Amino acid sequence: MTEIKSSTLNARQAAKYIGISYWTLLSLARQGHIKHFRGGNRLLFRMQSLDEWMSESEEVSMRQAQ
Repeated sequence: MTEIKSSTLNARQAAKYIGISYWTLLSLARQGHIKHFRGGNRLLFRMQSLDEWMSESEEVSMRQAQ
């Protein structure tokens, strides 16, 4: 049987993936800074969206440093 690899993470997994606290992630998601969707009463995050958010944050940080 073929194993299905999930491309979504729950909030705790997503926070660990991008290296921030669970509570910071929830705050950023509720403010609309990080894309997410609801699966029932859970917030879910696509790994691709998290990667994009990290890249965008990195670019903003580099521009501010100049």
